[in-house]
Amino acid sequence: MNKKRQFYEQQAKAILQDLRLDKELTHTELARRLEAHGVRIEPQVLINKLNRGTYSFAFALQVLAAMEVKTLRIPRAPEAASRPKPVPLLDQESD
Repeated sequence: MNKKRQFYEQQAKAILQDLRLDKELTHTELARRLEAHGVRIEPQVLINKLNRGTYSFAFALQVLAAMEVKTLRIPRAPEAASRPKPVPLLDQESD
């Protein structure tokens, strides 16, 4: 899997989980709130979906709306670790 995509999937999972915990919402309560945003989902199915971290942006927006999140900082993927770093040039002393 693409490392940047994997990064964003992990971030999506962590962001929604952290926000849910910060707002002290159970999965059952979140599932109930999602109904007002057009999502009918059982709490266990919601748990599984959130734990996978692979869901549509529309679903993520519905979850954020259900949690009454007003703003969100979008993380940026770190630069690719596989990118070769430039080798520093060594000063050569002249004789």
